[in-house]
Amino acid sequence: MRPTSSSRCAARQAFTLVELLVVIAIIGVLVALLLPAVQAARESARRTQCSNHLKQIGLGFQLHHDTYGAFPNGGNGANIGASTGWGGADTNRAWVTASGAIAPTPATGTPATLSDQSWNWTYQILPYIEQQPLYQQLDDNLVKATPVKIYFCPSRRPPTVFDINFPGRTVGLRAQLDYAGCRGSVNNGADGVVVQSRRTVQPVRSAVITDGTSNTLMAAERSQAIQWYNAPATVETDWHRGGWITGWADGSPASILNLAGTNPPIKDIRHNNTAAVQITITRSFGSAHPAGMTALLSDGSVRLISYTVNLGVFLNAARRDDGNPVGNL
Repeated sequence: MRPTSSSRCAARQAFTLVELLVVIAIIGVLVALLLPAVQAARESARRTQCSNHLKQIGLGFQLHHDTYGAFPNGGNGANIGASTGWGGADTNRAWVTASGAIAPTPATGTPATLSDQSWNWTYQILPYIEQQPLYQQLDDNLVKATPVKIYFCPSRRPPTVFDINFPGRTVGLRAQLDYAGCRGSVNNGADGVVVQSRRTVQPVRSAVITDGTSNTLMAAERSQAIQWYNAPATVETDWHRGGWITGWADGSPASILNLAGTNPPIKDIRHNNTAAVQITITRSFGSAHPAGMTALLSDGSVRLISYTVNLGVFLNAARRDDGNPVGNL
């Protein structure tokens, strides 16, 4: 029997194995071509969100200045008296007592301000970034365990809390931080915007930023080891132990969460358990973005600073009053 016209048509419409493989190969090529574009679009969106976070942080700095006549400082974990319970990265918050004295207890429910506050600028700007309830919360441990969404870069991780323990002591839950203030070029921040509290250096007013607020770095993303995005370091370090409230740690001449501009910004790298790499990570600004880090200037503007920026130019931007031109950031 001869095949009918309908059966011949059905046979012609079927794919051969070779044709099917060709189609799959074409689809694979198209996906390979489109995937980088999709990833680039997603990274662009994440970088925009990161910039918005820093803009909100910048607004917090400016509103704090409007309220108190100075920018917030970087806190200080050093002990201020015997048996206060203060000290270290995981220090207690400073409160104003009924007599007006400063103590690490919520005697009147009024957190101390400016040079009297032991916690970092991240705490001091809370009322100005729609976090007033967290600012007034009486329980220090609850505050330390509460992540603030705008303190995280979406290219790196979502809001993250570590359960911190180290030999001899259980610390508890500590929310983390992806940004750092800029202390200029010296340990106490004397030539930067964010200074150490409880020292002779006074909180910075915009009038003393003589290089110009649009030329001076106030905060930026900080470098982080890739392995530490979602877990603490193998060897415990202060910024993990104290969390986002950490300022200058007890016994340390400098703050890990308030960095100097003496190192160029770097892209996040993996920690290889050497001291040199740990020093580079803990002392550098940096980010997970491929081209550069997002930075906040003292006038509230935000910009991307390339990893290839000249170190001299970057250092000039970190210092508020050196009189040197910033150049091309």
